Amino acid sequence: MSSWLGGLGSGLGQSLGQVGGSLASLTGQISNFTKDMLLEGTEDVPADFPNSGREENEATHSVLRSENERLKKLYTDLEEKHEASELQIKQQSSSYRSQLQQKEEEINHLKARQLALQDELLRLQSAAQSAHLGSGSAPAASASSSFSYGVSHRVSAFHEDDMDFGDVISSQQEINRLSNEVSRLESELGHWRHIAQTKVQGAQSSDQTEICKLQNIIKELKQNRSQDLDDHQHELSALQNAHQQKLTEISRRHREEWLRSYDAENEIMRLRSLNQDISLAEDNQKLQMCV
Repeated sequence: MSSWLGGLGSGLGQSLGQVGGSLASLTGQISNFTKDMLLEGTEDVPADFPNSGREENEATHSVLRSENERLKKLYTDLEEKHEASELQIKQQSSSYRSQLQQKEEEINHLKARQLALQDELLRLQSAAQSAHLGSGSAPAASASSSFSYGVSHRVSAFHEDDMDFGDVISSQQEINRLSNEVSRLESELGHWRHIAQTKVQGAQSSDQTEICKLQNIIKELKQNRSQDLDDHQHELSALQNAHQQKLTEISRRHREEWLRSYDAENEIMRLRSLNQDISLAEDNQKLQMCV
């Protein structure tokens, strides 16, 4: 978009430069023509030259001077309009570039906000999975550690006694006691597993609800961003159309002014040709009078 505005402003600037060059060339031609006319008007006129021819020549010079002044004024007006148009185009181009930059910043802000929400959602999902794994394994690990410690402690005590008959009886009693201890620990482990699963399910349900809320928020933000992008696109299209219409109108006006200056240049050429014809007629009259 910025390159399109720059290219359009550059093309229009070149057109205005061509118009300015044409106006400068026209001014030079007007100055040269006026200088020639004034030099011709200051030439010596014979005393016996007819009064009617002299008056006609003076009238022609007066008309040419008036036309010269009019063309000079026309050139001055065109030059002022040319400068005003260039200033107007620069101001409009600067304004449109600022608006375009603002819209691009808003779009980038919306994209960054969407990415931040997606990262937050992934973080919450990872935290929920970690909580599920940690809650399921911690009670089992604790119970297993307690059981291993109790068994190893009892077995160590058993091997330290002498293996006699009384010890066999006591060992059987120890085995029975250990079996009861294992059953109790297994029951306790099942109880804690049930509690852990219940808590994990509750946490998962809560996390799932939070995830659904975040997904709905993200969906709403995506819809809002899409709507904002559409609105910004419509605004940019409207600005581009308005700018194009203004540039077309300015180009049309400059072309009309250039055509008027071209017609004025043709008029000067016609008057110069007429003046040459008058000069030739005067020279012929002088020659006839001398003869």
